[in-house]
Amino acid sequence: MSVGYFDAYFKLVLASREPVVEKAKEFIETNFFKGEACYYGEQTHRNFMAALNKLKGSTKNS
Repeated sequence: MSVGYFDAYFKLVLASREPVVEKAKEFIETNFFKGEACYYGEQTHRNFMAALNKLKGSTKNS
């Protein structure tokens, strides 16, 4: 999955379930990755982390 995919996924989770970034991260790790960081491969996990870092950066600047 791409960084853009995870950008959209984070926004969906933040809007509908968990309004706190760290809680959204935990939700996605548990439900999408099934508790295993590289469940869908290392590149997908790197893209997830890139999207998370991008989101954290944008919330700091808001």
